[in-house]
Amino acid sequence: MITVLRWAILSVLFSAGVSAETLPPTVAPKTAAASVDVKATKTTLPAQSAALTFPPGSGSFRLPLAQGKKSLEVFSYQPVGADATTPIVIVMTGVDRNAATYRNDWMTVADQYHLRVIVPRFSEQDFPGAAGYNLGNLVDAKTHRKLPASQWAFTIVDTLFSQMQKQGITSQQQYYLFGNSAGCQFVHRMLTLLPQPQVKAAVCAAAGWWTLPDTDQHWPYGLRESPVPVSQQQLASYFAKPMLIAVGSEDDDPENHLLRRSKQAMAQGSNRLERAESYFTTSQQRAEQNNTPFNWHFMDLPDIGHSGSKMSVFAAGQFAWFEQHGEFHL
Repeated sequence: MITVLRWAILSVLFSAGVSAETLPPTVAPKTAAASVDVKATKTTLPAQSAALTFPPGSGSFRLPLAQGKKSLEVFSYQPVGADATTPIVIVMTGVDRNAATYRNDWMTVADQYHLRVIVPRFSEQDFPGAAGYNLGNLVDAKTHRKLPASQWAFTIVDTLFSQMQKQGITSQQQYYLFGNSAGCQFVHRMLTLLPQPQVKAAVCAAAGWWTLPDTDQHWPYGLRESPVPVSQQQLASYFAKPMLIAVGSEDDDPENHLLRRSKQAMAQGSNRLERAESYFTTSQQRAEQNNTPFNWHFMDLPDIGHSGSKMSVFAAGQFAWFEQHGEFHL
């Protein structure tokens, strides 16, 4: 049974329970287009050294990719006083791949909750279309052959964190993962398909459509004939991972121009709210059938439509609570 937790209740609970830390207001943090002056420090890296520099404050750096000829631009923010022990949140953007905007949206809450924020930008040129980003760049767009794991977008995210560990940028053993809209599509498929990702907990918000964790449907709507085989052990690990499926109660527009309307997608529901509920329920049922632990929760947030900035504020508060208590605030 889906547990629907209301934003107003959460606001009261957070204000009472996070001591010096309080839940951010529901108004989204200001972006660079408002009064925030974002002058990013850019660090271009020679591919052969693969040395990473996490600039202070708001900035960006580049991660050389396995192919050697390309690099991934990564937008970042760390508050004053942050160091290697500060928790890291990796943020996956929506369909616009506007990493700078998402980074800016996280700056205020990163200051409030003392979080380091990393937002990789998977460019349309290097990771074209939904196959290159939403579906993780698993296959070559021209040949349709499976790419080496080192080229998967999912792997690149985990590799980014591993490189930060190896170079002493972070002493954290795991990171928090957030994705909104197309970013949520990325997040749930990454956690489904990538064996043992270094993710402590994830918030997946408002995906337009989902890959169900079973073989009843063909890829990409299910795992039948998936480019990457998924074992029952992997699914068990996924279901046991702390995961918060979130969606706005007003994210229910069946006519949204970005909403996929294929037969398989419509079977999940007519809008993002219905599809999120369907994904959660299907996953819960599959975990029960397999007799495996299920450590997910579902949240329907009142008075919120399709908003990456508001979902970012919500996710930051949840990660701050999880860091203190080892669980989401429910």
